[in-house]
Amino acid sequence: MSLRPKKPAARHGLRGNCAGTTDGKMSTTNCPPIVRCNDHAFYLDLDGTLAEIVARPEQAMISAGMRGLITQLAAQTSGAVAIVSGRALADVDRVLHPLHLPVAGSHGQELRGAGPTDQGSARDGIDDDALHRITTFAARLGLLAERKPGSVALHYRSAPQHVAASRALIDSLVARDDRYRAIHGKMVSELALRACDKGTAIAALSKVAPFAGRVPVMIGDDVTDEDGFRMAQALGGLGIKIGTGPTDASHRLASVAALSDWLAALLCAQK
Repeated sequence: MSLRPKKPAARHGLRGNCAGTTDGKMSTTNCPPIVRCNDHAFYLDLDGTLAEIVARPEQAMISAGMRGLITQLAAQTSGAVAIVSGRALADVDRVLHPLHLPVAGSHGQELRGAGPTDQGSARDGIDDDALHRITTFAARLGLLAERKPGSVALHYRSAPQHVAASRALIDSLVARDDRYRAIHGKMVSELALRACDKGTAIAALSKVAPFAGRVPVMIGDDVTDEDGFRMAQALGGLGIKIGTGPTDASHRLASVAALSDWLAALLCAQK
């Protein structure tokens, strides 16, 4: 893997932006290196990575500064920047607008590459009985049930007292049908089809232009990004965890703001 020698972190103000952990998996305080855009591809989570976590998913937004950095990154990489998100593809486009990037939506159930016709269709969805149980549960407790291609998400950020019950419901549905897997993230639990995840999405995108032949860099903040970290690293690239918590990622940054600083430093180093 060809990397530009890492410059002193203090020069870019990065040192204080690296977060460490000792609570399981990989314990790391490693700031990510400043890499060359012309031989790397970037796979970016959305919520908690490019945008701050908010109470309701429809309220999420990307700052003008971050949007500008992603626009520059796409230009510097000849378009090798993809959003890899648990959101449905159409919802990713809504948050990104007016940016239009390759997207792996719904945890890899939906894929859109850089070409005009290479959009993948979602797999068969969640069965009606499971969907009914989740939506009824959400309505009774005042939670948000979000239907997406290949999954149903149960959001309980506004009612954290229902975390245990929400997770138990999703786990019970997984236990009775081996087509499903549970994804327990930051104040959300999701019933999803097993067929795809963020790792399989990266593997698929890495085989097509403009991602093919480039070193992958996966950046995310939540448990759903771990599959992406592992795949990027298995392909010889980097995983960058945003925030605290156990991770298999090789590197870490403290926050969305820290990622913004790192991207600015990376882009500056290309000049």
